[in-house]
Amino acid sequence: MHFRGKLVRYNAPMTRLLMLCCLLLLHPFQAVASMSLDKLAFQEVGVPFEECGSVAGTVTGPFSFDQLGARQAHCIQAEFTISRQPDRPQHLLLSMLASSEIYLDGMRVGVNGVPAESAQGERQGRIDYQLALAPEQLSAGRHRLVLKLSTWHGSERIREQFYNLSVEDDAPTAARKTLPLVLAGALALVAALATALLVYYQRKADWCVFAMLCVTASLLLVTEAWRGVAGYEYGYHLARLMAVQVLTGLFSLLLPAYFMFAYALPRKRYVAGAAALAVAAIAGTSLHFDAKAALMFSVALVASAAINLHALRRGAAVGRSGLAVVLLSLALWLVPGTGFFAETGFALVVFLLLFTILGQLLRQLIRDRNKALLATRLENQLLRKSLQPHFLMNSLSSIGELVHHSPLQAEQFVEALGREFRMLGDYASQVTIPLSRELELCHNYLAIMAVRLQRHCSLKVSGEPGALCLPPAVLLTCLENAFSHNRYRDDLVFDMDIAHSDGHAILSLAMPLADGRKHQGSGTGSTYIHSSLQEAFAGSASYQGRPGEGIWLATIRLPA
Repeated sequence: MHFRGKLVRYNAPMTRLLMLCCLLLLHPFQAVASMSLDKLAFQEVGVPFEECGSVAGTVTGPFSFDQLGARQAHCIQAEFTISRQPDRPQHLLLSMLASSEIYLDGMRVGVNGVPAESAQGERQGRIDYQLALAPEQLSAGRHRLVLKLSTWHGSERIREQFYNLSVEDDAPTAARKTLPLVLAGALALVAALATALLVYYQRKADWCVFAMLCVTASLLLVTEAWRGVAGYEYGYHLARLMAVQVLTGLFSLLLPAYFMFAYALPRKRYVAGAAALAVAAIAGTSLHFDAKAALMFSVALVASAAINLHALRRGAAVGRSGLAVVLLSLALWLVPGTGFFAETGFALVVFLLLFTILGQLLRQLIRDRNKALLATRLENQLLRKSLQPHFLMNSLSSIGELVHHSPLQAEQFVEALGREFRMLGDYASQVTIPLSRELELCHNYLAIMAVRLQRHCSLKVSGEPGALCLPPAVLLTCLENAFSHNRYRDDLVFDMDIAHSDGHAILSLAMPLADGRKHQGSGTGSTYIHSSLQEAFAGSASYQGRPGEGIWLATIRLPA
C-alpha cells in the first residue's frame, strides 16, 4: 500500500471475490459414509476389571453413555450386525474423556492410555482416538464390541464426558483440521498490519480495538483447533474449555466496543459495563461450556446489531453496511448445523465479520489519507495566496510612498499586513475556523486595501455569526477577487447577510462592480472555495457566484 503523494484506490471487487473463495473453502466437510455405534444397546459386564474384554462375563445391566462421569471405571459390551463386508479399511473413531481399550470379537484392537480401577494405575488416554480396521475384521455377520474405560482424571465440572463412537469410511481430512489454523494465521497477520498502522500512521481507538479483536479471535481459533490438530490427554480438556470460554467472553466484549468507537458514539462506559455484566452473568450460569460460549457470542452479535442500528439512525456514514454485515453474520450463526465451533461454523462468522471490518477500515484509512492530502494541497494554496507577488509588490510600493508622506499610516499599514500574514499562517492548517475569525480577517484585509487605495473600505454584517464555522479565507478570497477584477475609485461598502433556512446557514456577500466591467469567475479563487468547502463538509455545503444589479453576489450555504 503506497500513500506517498497520490490518492489511493481500494479494490473492493477483488476483496469480495477473495472473501467468497475463503468462505467456500471454510464450508464444513462431510464424511463420505459412517456407522454410528454409540446408539447400540451397551451393557455393563460383571468381570474383574483387568480381565475385561479377554473373558466373557455376565451382564449386570444396561449402560448408556449418559451415565459416564468422572472418576469411574466400566467394562461394557454391545453386539452389532454388518450386512456386507467393506471393500477397504475402515476407521473406528472414539471421542470421550476416558482411557480405553477396545476389543472386537474377543481380540484387542486398540489401546488409548491405560484404563485402571484407580487413579494411580491409570495412564490418561487422548480425548480423540482412532484406529484402522481391516475389511476382514468387519466381515458380514454378528460382532461383539467391548470397551474397557476409566475416567479417573476427568472433572465433574464437564457435563458431557462422551462425544462420539463410530466407524467412518474416511478419517477426518487434514484440511478439515487445519483450516481454522490457516484462518488464525491470517487473523494474526491482520492484527500485525493493524498494529503497524496504529503505531506508525494513525492512533485511533477503533484500530486498537480491531487489532485486539483479531488477536483474540486468532488465539480462540488456535485453542479450538488444538484438539483436532495436535490432540491432548483428556485431563487437559477442562483447561481448554475454560480458555475457550475466557477468549469468547473477551471477543464478545470487544466486538460491540469496536462499533462504539468506530461510530464515535457516546456513553461507551455504560455500554461496556452492561456488556461485561451480561458476559459475567452468562459465565455464572449452570450451562455447559459450549452453550455458554454460544450464548456470549450471540449476545455480542445482537448488541453489535443494535449499535449499528443506532448509528444508522444518527446518520453514521457506514452504519448501513455495518448493520448488514452483523445481520448476515447473525443469520449465518443461526443456520442449523453450524453451531458454536461445529466444524468451522465459528470460523465462518469470524471471517465474515473481521475481514469485512478490515475492508471498511482500509477504505476509511484511504479516505482519510486522501482527505489529508487534499487538506495539505488546500493549505499550500492558502499560503501561496497570502504570498502573491503582485499583492506583495503593491504593498511594498504603498509602504514606500507612505513612509515619506504619512509615517503613521505606514506604521499602521505594516501592522495590518503583519496581522494578515500571521492569521493566514495560523489558520492554514485548520479545516474550519469560526465565522467570527473569518470576519476579523476580512476587516483587516479591507483596512489594508483602504490604505493602498486611499479610499474608505468597510464590511457591513447583518446577522449574528454565532457558532458557525467555515474553511479559512473563503470570504477573504471573495473580497480578493472583487479587488482583482474591479478598479475601484470611490469609497466601498461590502454587505454580508447571515440567514438561516432548512437547517442551513446562508452567507450572502454583495460586492460592488466598478466601471461596468463584468466579473470573471471560475479562476483559482473559486476553485479554492469549492475545494475547501468539499473537504470540510463533504458535499453538505455549496458556493455560488452570480452578477446582480451593480453587484456581484457570492452565496455560501453551510450546515448550521
